[in-house]
Amino acid sequence: MPHPFFIRPAKIGDRDALCALYQRSYPELLTEHYTQDVLEGALPLFGEAQESLLACGTYFLAECAETDAVVGAGGWTDLSPARGVSGTNLGHVRHVATRPDWLRRGVARALIDVTLASAEAHGMRHMSCLSTYTARAFYASMGFEEAAEIELTLAPGVHFPAVQMTRRLADPMLA
Repeated sequence: MPHPFFIRPAKIGDRDALCALYQRSYPELLTEHYTQDVLEGALPLFGEAQESLLACGTYFLAECAETDAVVGAGGWTDLSPARGVSGTNLGHVRHVATRPDWLRRGVARALIDVTLASAEAHGMRHMSCLSTYTARAFYASMGFEEAAEIELTLAPGVHFPAVQMTRRLADPMLA
């Protein structure tokens, strides 16, 4: 049975739809694992779509097949979201979100599958992910392993606890 959604690369014109997705998803899904103080600082920053992601060609949207509404998003870059240049063959999972009413329908799993396939096709051999506490079990189910709990500095005075997770992609010598 086909998915009730399809996945396509994001583009600059998707900015408003992505902001709406983030602003709907994160406030509802993160409240179980984060305090109100943490969320008050982080949510305004999480709610904004980044133009660099929209233009990179490796960030994807999941859209409802019937309505074209954005129900999920996620992708990867070879630049670290922690503001640094990445290592060779190391990709970073970026800004994954699913609309709360679309959870457990395969959206995030399909987005990560597309993300990992794209990263591998671009020569990445390892993937890194800065997971929320909320998503850590999901990423573990996708083959990521926890490396460490960390605290991200999102802006001066705005700190967000997260989990650094990693996954090895296929070894080209074994393919």
